[in-house]
Amino acid sequence: MSLGKLPEKFRKLDLQQRQEQVRLTFNPEQEEWQAVAADSGLSDLADIMVESAIGSLPVPLGIATGFLIDGEKLSIPMAVEEPSVIAAASYAAKILNQGGGLSTWGGQSLMTAQIFLEGAAPEGEHQLRRREEQIGTLVDRIQPGMKARGGGFRGFELSRLPESDILVVGLRIDVRDAMGANALNTAAEGVKSEIESLSGGRAVMCILSNAARERRSGARFSLPVSKLSAAAAAGMEAEEVARRIVLASRIAEEDEQRAITHNKGIMNGISALVLATLNDTRAVEAAAHAWAARSGRYQPLSTYRLRGGSAESVGEQLLEGTIELPLAVGSLGGAVGFHPASRLALRVLGFPGAQRLARIAAAVGLAQNFAAVLALVTGGIQRGHMKYHAARLAYAAGARGKEVRRVAEAVANEGQYSPEAAAGILRRLRREGKA
Repeated sequence: MSLGKLPEKFRKLDLQQRQEQVRLTFNPEQEEWQAVAADSGLSDLADIMVESAIGSLPVPLGIATGFLIDGEKLSIPMAVEEPSVIAAASYAAKILNQGGGLSTWGGQSLMTAQIFLEGAAPEGEHQLRRREEQIGTLVDRIQPGMKARGGGFRGFELSRLPESDILVVGLRIDVRDAMGANALNTAAEGVKSEIESLSGGRAVMCILSNAARERRSGARFSLPVSKLSAAAAAGMEAEEVARRIVLASRIAEEDEQRAITHNKGIMNGISALVLATLNDTRAVEAAAHAWAARSGRYQPLSTYRLRGGSAESVGEQLLEGTIELPLAVGSLGGAVGFHPASRLALRVLGFPGAQRLARIAAAVGLAQNFAAVLALVTGGIQRGHMKYHAARLAYAAGARGKEVRRVAEAVANEGQYSPEAAAGILRRLRREGKA
């Protein structure tokens, strides 16, 4: 099949013209087209938010229930395409609540904007250090709203790249409830000329750093080992489940390939919440993985250990899980709160500030990871995945409404996970009047 070609000036067309060009060029099926462009209101919104928009891609949005975070009962909005993520998060929350739920902590909303200077002599570097207050005043003048909200300039850091001899000026700015990308970039570009003048160097580029290492949040739980009994596989004691969870944690610390997948399980929860609020998933994920590799060796973001008790009385021990990572998320600014779906997600969460949202995200990531590790060391991960795969097969076979669950249940019971089997079961149930 040859691919169609859109006109070179496609981006300059208006929304309706772009949509028509896509329909003429690629001839989408009606179902495909309705999925992205059925709602003209959302299409108009997409046209404001991104260039060359043709519609919106609806990602499934669900709510994980039953979370107890810092003593507060919460429902967690999650936007994700993977079928078992939300169910696993809710299941983990139910178990962890038996130990008092999750507690969290977080730092300041400090971010860094970097200005990279070439040709800056040591004397220019000294001049910058002497004029830090002057530079700070200029930064705050550029962003008066940030200053008014209690944020603003918090100093800068100077460093040299050893091979290129580039001088890096890192402006540290408290961005309060914003993610901060626009504010940081505006500030860096606004002081560039002054920095160049004082240093005698020439700016190569000005841009925020998504590393966000000072903007870390964390979460922990402490669960009596006996509470794992209900999650144990047949013939497995709660003590054995706890031992395996801790062993799985140590394996992730030793084996980089496992650590990557371990952290992917964490990001299943965090990224789903970040996307639901229309925060920047790419920035959050990049920072998380950079933090995991900060020692020069890629490590898991969460760890599990047994505390207390004795060898003779393991049931009195506590399984403790902890996580900490950079989480640069905002509760306002950019798409956050602007898109109506983002506002709904924030409403479900009780309209938290940025720091609270980051702490919630850390807790969700830890719970999501706990659910995954628990499944891995007991019954295996595929059992839950296949249940949701059966529902997809049922839908693809033509089942709708209540039919989907009935066909999926039959597919799972018969263990025939194929489109042909699902279609046959649907025909049979309809013939028998049971669909």
